[in-house]
Amino acid sequence: MKKDDVFIVIPARRDSKGLPYKNRKLLEYTLNDIPKEIREKVIVTTNDEVIIEKLSNSGVKILKREEKLSDDTTSMKNVMIDVIEKFQMKENTTIIMLYLTSPNRKYSDVEKIFEFYSKNDYKTLTCCVKPKTHPYLCFLKKDNGKGEQIISHDLYRRQDYPECFEMRHFVCIFEVSEINNLNKNMYNTNTYFYQIEHDVDVDYENDLEQFKKE
Repeated sequence: MKKDDVFIVIPARRDSKGLPYKNRKLLEYTLNDIPKEIREKVIVTTNDEVIIEKLSNSGVKILKREEKLSDDTTSMKNVMIDVIEKFQMKENTTIIMLYLTSPNRKYSDVEKIFEFYSKNDYKTLTCCVKPKTHPYLCFLKKDNGKGEQIISHDLYRRQDYPECFEMRHFVCIFEVSEINNLNKNMYNTNTYFYQIEHDVDVDYENDLEQFKKE
């Protein structure tokens, strides 16, 4: 990381429905891979006292998140706005947001993507992967076993389908000045989608077990 005004922000709230205490279990995969010399540029926003205790001597900055910003209906945009305000970040500050649900991500991946972001002078970037299922093959479920196309079309050859991608927050980067222009899923029409080959995306216990086997 060559820019002075860059922070790595790790969201790590306590509760999770799919995998209980998910972020407690996943924190070490991301944090342990970040070089110790830049730990002072890392901010963990959490309402989990166990995580706060674990991080007490880690060298990272801890933001004890308010409970009103810690339920499963709170948007990540509001969590990031809270970080920006509490740390009084300038508009030209860059935030690299790392969800803990990508335990296969290495710090070298973060550096590579950040270098690409900086070189191209983007204001907002997130990642994407090739979708396993094309949206032209997906339907909204209706009553009595019927369905309705999500995207209306009459194409029958796969080679005629437009190229698509699936968004992933493997690494999400944005300039503070752009925060109000982002939607609740942390992107907008100017976001660059950086394609990655693979992302584990741990949401359930079987996801974590599968990752450990790889």
